[in-house]
Amino acid sequence: MPHLPLSVRALAGLLLLAAVACTNPAPMRQDAGTEGGESLLLRAQRESRDGQHAAAARAYEDLAQQSRGRLQDGLQLRAAAEWLRADDSARAEAMLTAAGTTPAAEDAALRAQVVAEIALRHRRPQDALTELDRLTTPQSGESAAKLLELRSRALFDLNQAPAAVAVAIERESLLAAPEDLRANRRLIWEGLQRTAVTAAPANAPPALAGWLALQDVALAADRNPFTARAALDSWRSRYPNHPAGQFITQDVVPALGAGLDYPPQVALLLPLTGRQQAAGVAVRDGFLAALLQQDSANRPTVNIYDSAALGAASAYAQAVNDGAQFVVGPLTKEEVQAVAESGQVSLPTLSLNYLPENSLPPGLLYQFALDPEDEARQVARRAIADGRTHGVALLPDNEWGQRLLRAFEAEFSVAGGTLVGHNFYDPAARDYSQPITRLLLIDQSRARANALSSALGSRFEFEPRARSDVQFVFIGAQPLQGRSLRPALRFHLSQDLPVYATSDVFEPDSTANGDLDGVIFPDMPWVISPDAQANDLRGALAAYWPGRSRGRGRLYAFGYDAFRLIPILRSSQPTATPLGGLTGRLLVDDRGRVRRELNWAQVENGRPRPLTVISSGMTGL
Repeated sequence: MPHLPLSVRALAGLLLLAAVACTNPAPMRQDAGTEGGESLLLRAQRESRDGQHAAAARAYEDLAQQSRGRLQDGLQLRAAAEWLRADDSARAEAMLTAAGTTPAAEDAALRAQVVAEIALRHRRPQDALTELDRLTTPQSGESAAKLLELRSRALFDLNQAPAAVAVAIERESLLAAPEDLRANRRLIWEGLQRTAVTAAPANAPPALAGWLALQDVALAADRNPFTARAALDSWRSRYPNHPAGQFITQDVVPALGAGLDYPPQVALLLPLTGRQQAAGVAVRDGFLAALLQQDSANRPTVNIYDSAALGAASAYAQAVNDGAQFVVGPLTKEEVQAVAESGQVSLPTLSLNYLPENSLPPGLLYQFALDPEDEARQVARRAIADGRTHGVALLPDNEWGQRLLRAFEAEFSVAGGTLVGHNFYDPAARDYSQPITRLLLIDQSRARANALSSALGSRFEFEPRARSDVQFVFIGAQPLQGRSLRPALRFHLSQDLPVYATSDVFEPDSTANGDLDGVIFPDMPWVISPDAQANDLRGALAAYWPGRSRGRGRLYAFGYDAFRLIPILRSSQPTATPLGGLTGRLLVDDRGRVRRELNWAQVENGRPRPLTVISSGMTGL
């Protein structure tokens, strides 16, 4: 949020207007006069310029407490803007609410900026655009540049790449500092990486056409950097004078080099025998497919250890003794816990599952997992972003279902939602009518009708009705159960409520997914965004291991991304560099866990139809 100064003269004038406008003005403190207000205002502006945004916000709040009317509203808006710059959305929203909805004319643009920024942080890009469209007065300078940035971000989040790029190009005319131009081009690059590839409109200006022609290359750099250099060279030969050329030289190419900086020897620990053999083999195949994408002269040596046969801790010790510089694995929760508790973690290590939440991981241990609980949390946030704050949940009566419920309910509550009911079903059953009617309170409706009939001593026509206090249903299900639950819910609901699920409900390449029509779910790009890069890698899987190329695609993508993460985790700041992987957009949090931001789809005619891309605000190449 740019610094938006309030001049001392304007403050004095507004203080006078406020005093005239208030029929019963509250008494002001002795230090709230023009002299005291001037000092506090200058301090707020200085702290904002110095990057002390929380301190600036508090100073604006103090000024607001001494003021009334439109002046107070304007100061609260400035406090909200500073809280956003301090990355404190909750306080920003509190200040925005306090400022009211009818700002002074000179503050209308600032209010639009704050509202749009908050909407984007809550993953509501259409709300951000709606707010920006309310502005009728042309803006200039910093304010105009910020408004155009927000509009471009919202359009990218709505998967409207041509319009988003056009707005960002327009914004460049308002920017003079080289670092601001560079940041604007990064905005375009990152937006292209997370939106569907779109052809340039007919007669598009050269700058727009060049950016959109770069979209395939941007995706390649994000998903498959092993082949991205050739694609970048080809693009630069076609657009030698394009403004993006300098950004590619300064930012993209160095990042590609860092993303391919592997150690000479890597150890891979997986269960290649026993009951987890099939999963271990699929992860191994994906890992090796990524290795084979790299130039043979730069490939690390990969030694593979069977953690099931050797024991996870023993396999780890052997890898260290054999000279590994980085360890990937093991795979199961039990194996990861055994290695973490062994006291042997002496190398950078990427485990392929999570430790329990209350565990303290060793300092060199990073954790990566296809975690259904994290997906449940993302479903909760999506429901809120879709404007649905009251829902019910239907989950299997087992430990997996309990974990999903806890994760979903906790996140939904924090985000402002209310889970008004939940129920469990027997995953081995064939008929789910009973748990559904209980969840939807249809059995209570039927019981009330029966009681009334008995009291009146006569029978009457009655149609049981489902509860009316919910806006959606969240289900936890594997594909077989999901294909029965969805039609049963449709049968029992008087209106077809939206149904959300985790990715477990959808089975890629299945001919039976038509029964899931309408279900909204998050999944990895490998499944629901089959772009050119993903399709190339599917072809590599089929070529290298034709007998195993179907059925475990998510685990294959998981292994591929595990290999891709090694250079990121070896860097000095692994948390600062997101990665566009096949399993999602990946970011390492401050606990060393790799978090996945998933794509979204809705089942339509048995196929996943991609939904609006919703950004979490991750930045980087």
